[in-house]
Amino acid sequence: MVALGLTVLAVALRDPRYLLTRSFWLDEGWVVDSVRAPLHQLDLLTSSTPIGWTLLLRLVPPVGGPERYRLLPLAFAAACALAAWWLGRLVGGGPGGRASWAWLYGLCCGLAGAASAAVLSHTWLKQYTAEAFVALVLAVLLARVERAWSWRSLAAFAAAGVAGFLVSNTAPLVAAAGMGGLWLTSLAGRRWSRLPALAATTAGLALADGVLYQVLASNGSTLPLRRYWRLRYLSLDDGVGAAAQLVWQRLVAELGSLGWGPWWLALALIGVGLVTLWRAGLPALALAVPAVAAELVVLGFAGAYPFLEPRTVIFYSALLTVTAAAGLATLVRLGLGHRVAAPVAVAGAVLVALLLVPGWVRAGRGDIPGEDVEAQVADVLARSRPGDPVLVTFAATFSFAYYWPDRPTFVPSTVNTGVGFMPSFPGRPELLMVHQPRSPRAMVDGLERGLRLGRGRVWVVTGSPDELATLRRRAEGVRFTTRPGRATLAVAAGGPWLPSQRESQGRKRDS
Repeated sequence: MVALGLTVLAVALRDPRYLLTRSFWLDEGWVVDSVRAPLHQLDLLTSSTPIGWTLLLRLVPPVGGPERYRLLPLAFAAACALAAWWLGRLVGGGPGGRASWAWLYGLCCGLAGAASAAVLSHTWLKQYTAEAFVALVLAVLLARVERAWSWRSLAAFAAAGVAGFLVSNTAPLVAAAGMGGLWLTSLAGRRWSRLPALAATTAGLALADGVLYQVLASNGSTLPLRRYWRLRYLSLDDGVGAAAQLVWQRLVAELGSLGWGPWWLALALIGVGLVTLWRAGLPALALAVPAVAAELVVLGFAGAYPFLEPRTVIFYSALLTVTAAAGLATLVRLGLGHRVAAPVAVAGAVLVALLLVPGWVRAGRGDIPGEDVEAQVADVLARSRPGDPVLVTFAATFSFAYYWPDRPTFVPSTVNTGVGFMPSFPGRPELLMVHQPRSPRAMVDGLERGLRLGRGRVWVVTGSPDELATLRRRAEGVRFTTRPGRATLAVAAGGPWLPSQRESQGRKRDS
């Protein structure tokens, strides 16, 4: 019953009605486009999104509206609560298997997994909730290795790390930290008989992850994406002091975003949680949690992974949140263990709930970015005349390819964007797709072509509001009519758009 309740809570906090009706935005658009492509093109359409995640989208049942594919991240979010509950029960059982406090740890960790502020605010059609789930499952399996050492439990941990890589780009980081923790505790405890199994498993895990990266994941590391994240990498260009200060600033911001109040309180709870893990007979897991932070620092300086960026660090936020929950459970247990302190412990737990729950609820209602491309497409279909040109700006192209009734064709991208493909509609010259991001010239050129085709009239579907504002400024002699939730109608002020108009306007600007 507790597990079912946590699952329901995890789903309810995310407002499913909103998630399953809000139009897909740019980043979600290039993910959901894969369901309109043939299977042999999945490698082309998969970039920063793991290919396993792309395949899972095809298993979403055809029930509900076009945004039903958000059921997948919602399902992983619910599974996070179950994994956290399972981990909490393992921690509460203690090294001797005493389960007297397992219910308390399971409840606290499960609630934290269901209401993790970082995971709550990013239930988009991306792999973020899957990354959080994989991180928590690996933590559970690592705890099982420590509780009952065997070839089988060790192989299960490694297999989960490899399988997790198919849906989570960060699975290798958690798996490597876990293996490192097992090596350190085995060497420190002089458990020499474990070393052959550890060596074989480490080699197998590294080989499997290396092959998967080269075959399936390496195409996600594109130059445009690295340029996009360049400000989130770490650098020693300004000296060691400046780099250390930047690491500390981002760490403080990350701790403050966990939903546990100010950063120092979150850090204190995490510290107590790590001690709890160690005393519960899970030293490898206790070492793995800070080891992931060390990996992120190294990768940040190597320019290989954004350092503590809110979206790409959700997997670690989930781990820290559940660790802090274990620390809170320990404080409550200590208070309940003494008759005098029991009322204080109960009052403290209620106070924490009153302080934290409202913030978690607000996080679950975070807005999905982007304009309503779905409504704009419906408006064009309802009000346009046969043959009317439709200009689709870059930020709307991927979502437009999903919502437009004609099936698009996906071809390799010819411009530097974060993904390696672009949608097109061969045989439909009136559908003018702008594939160059942040290019006012490309938008104006597309508008001019549309005005010629439509004799001075063209529909404009936009993603970011900035695109329409830029187009208004750059397209002289064109009147734009727009209403919320509707496509923009662009009409040449002087009648049909002729090449001579552009030339005369150019002469005016030059003079």
